[in-house]
Amino acid sequence: MEPNIVFYIYSFPVSDSLLFTWIIMAVLSIGSYLLTRNLEKVPRGVQHILEVTVEGIEKIVVNDMGQGGKVFVPLIMAIFLFILFSNVIGVVPGAVSPTADLSTTLALALVVWVVGHGAEIYYKGVKSWAKGFFEPYWFLFPINLVGEISQVLSHSFRLYGNIFGGGILLGVLYMVVPYVAPVPLLAWFGVLMGAIQAAVFTMLAIAYIQMHMD
Repeated sequence: MEPNIVFYIYSFPVSDSLLFTWIIMAVLSIGSYLLTRNLEKVPRGVQHILEVTVEGIEKIVVNDMGQGGKVFVPLIMAIFLFILFSNVIGVVPGAVSPTADLSTTLALALVVWVVGHGAEIYYKGVKSWAKGFFEPYWFLFPINLVGEISQVLSHSFRLYGNIFGGGILLGVLYMVVPYVAPVPLLAWFGVLMGAIQAAVFTMLAIAYIQMHMD
């Protein structure tokens, strides 16, 4: 689909998905600063919820990757929160889900792919990393290369397809059954679906990175 250009910065076109990407990044950045600027030794209220959430995600990462996986916790948290907000914002009238744009999901999948290969090079060395493309036999190199490309494509298309399709479904439901299914119920369905898709993408990201560390 052709991007919907909102405005230009000089000759640089800014699409609606890019605009809402910037908005979400700003919200997460400002929110992170405000929520962590006055941390206390004994957590209470919002701080307690934040610490429980971070510890929960850290536990998931460590269980899959081992203690060495702790270094990836900030990245995994950032990916999860960005995708969650990007998915959920689509239920707001007039807003656009950045994850309903293939360029956004492809960029996220590429980040995971680069981090995974970077981790493999760091922990195993360049020689071992390069050798992996020719295992178990050298003539399987083209197949292994296609496998790497398909991993990025499947990771990105899975999220894009679900959010884009979900947006169309919600739009149809808003028009067809506004009285049978109240707007708050439809919005809740969008929020729930967005949270599930954010969790799925994040769990796959953990699995892909962990696969390169083994």
